[in-house]
Amino acid sequence: MSQEESAPVKKSGSKPGIIYLSSIPPYMKPNKVRNIMSQYGEVGKIYLQPEDAEIRKRRKIGGGSSRKKFTEGWVEFKKKRIAKAVVQSLNGNIIGGKKGSYYHDDIWSMKYLPRFKWSNLTEKLAYDSAVRKKKLQQEMTQVKKETNFY
Repeated sequence: MSQEESAPVKKSGSKPGIIYLSSIPPYMKPNKVRNIMSQYGEVGKIYLQPEDAEIRKRRKIGGGSSRKKFTEGWVEFKKKRIAKAVVQSLNGNIIGGKKGSYYHDDIWSMKYLPRFKWSNLTEKLAYDSAVRKKKLQQEMTQVKKETNFY
């Protein structure tokens, strides 16, 4: 066995930090969020919660844009201290860019989530999906019972 194999693997001393974005400017996509946030440090994962299907449907019927909107999001930075610094400097500030930019006048609303792990987010999403499936299954059985009754 060589020294390289027997030596314990050192983990980097920095832990990832996760930021919660409470509102996403209209029609801002994950790539745009990544581009903006990567100016401040190395970005790991990004998840933006899509707009509810019913709300989107009503918006489209009412003559609104058919473009995809996101309601909230989570951004993981590779280093916790960078995530804290980003929140400190950007929270409550204008997104900026050129004056004619689509997001020029929108304001960042973000919060650093201490002791929050990315797995917490994925567990929540899986739970919500399971609840939605269960609810749909119950509705289908109820409809079948009513249909068989008549």
